[in-house]
Amino acid sequence: MCTLTSNGWCLKTECRLITIGATASSPSPLGRIPGGATDGDPNWFGYVGHPIQGALTGFIQIQNDPKSQKLEFSSTKAYWKSRLKAALWNAVYSTQWNLGPSEVTVETYGTKDRAPWNANGSFPCNTNHCYTRVSQIDVVMTPLGGTGWLIGEDFLDKKVVRRVEESTQNRFLIDSVRVALNPIRSGANMLHGEHPWYRASREVQGLGTFTDQKTARSTVEAPKSQIPNHGNAFFGYTHAGVSHCEVVFSGAATPCDTFSRKASSLGGRNASVEKMYLRYFGTIADFSGRYGGVTQINFLFGRRGGGSIGRFRPFGQAMIGAVRTREDASPGPISETSLAEDLGLGLDFRLLRLLNWRNQVDELKTGSPAFERRNLRLSSGVAV
Repeated sequence: MCTLTSNGWCLKTECRLITIGATASSPSPLGRIPGGATDGDPNWFGYVGHPIQGALTGFIQIQNDPKSQKLEFSSTKAYWKSRLKAALWNAVYSTQWNLGPSEVTVETYGTKDRAPWNANGSFPCNTNHCYTRVSQIDVVMTPLGGTGWLIGEDFLDKKVVRRVEESTQNRFLIDSVRVALNPIRSGANMLHGEHPWYRASREVQGLGTFTDQKTARSTVEAPKSQIPNHGNAFFGYTHAGVSHCEVVFSGAATPCDTFSRKASSLGGRNASVEKMYLRYFGTIADFSGRYGGVTQINFLFGRRGGGSIGRFRPFGQAMIGAVRTREDASPGPISETSLAEDLGLGLDFRLLRLLNWRNQVDELKTGSPAFERRNLRLSSGVAV
């Protein structure tokens, strides 16, 4: 229970809280801090999301350690020492993130400024002003689960990917298997400025490891300076569908307010610029204006990935930015600016050597801290 002062602040917190992975009769020793609560994350955040973060952090450490970056899964002392070093780095990083001047500071855990909640969206002490702290489960699972995930990818790379490389010289198949069986290493590679399928332990990058060195030298990929480095500009029409609103914590649908309902079925123009790099990836800036019941302007920036198949180039993209919505109402204009997230898929069809026709569909998420507004966005036009 909470003892409240006259102004509503929680003077003393004596709540028995159910934490991640705990039951009412047996609170988890990992997820509980005396006098505090969980950080509000659902179970899969702690037991899946944080190990993924830990594996990524571990691979980043290995990439930057000359003694570790070329080691593969084995029973040698050097391999296990290198992975232990990555685990220790991961533990330091995780502890700092959860308890140091980062997550604690940004989201103000442990202070009355942040309204606390449990994983189901409820308040631990039935008041908006109880104090919370960060769950210890993240401090433990990030380095422990992350190191296990990292070693698992090392094992698959040595026992499965190596066999594929020895049985075929099909570059696309080899690269696809490398990315599919080592997804977290692939993400770390891209953050390191390498191809997703890059392996420091292979003499030939981007290809399989062949016993015939003459064959390997003949199939080695071109230097990075020779990889096509270009971009494109898109101009077209865009249309946003009906607004769908939901509560942030529970994800339950909720009626849209008047302003959100007017931000439905808007049409207008869309323009974007893409700078290509690493053959399959690009950095994009997207600008659009839609008009109808209100005027809505988007400023989005992000990444796009896709590969050409004949005349077609399918792609996926993820962007963040801001959306400004304005209504010229009486007695004065009403405006709203909110953070925006955009996930989409598209397809380019080559008409001429330098001219493509593009169609894409995106889900645009905007809103406020209390609710989210989602609109399906369709765009079509030419890419030069």
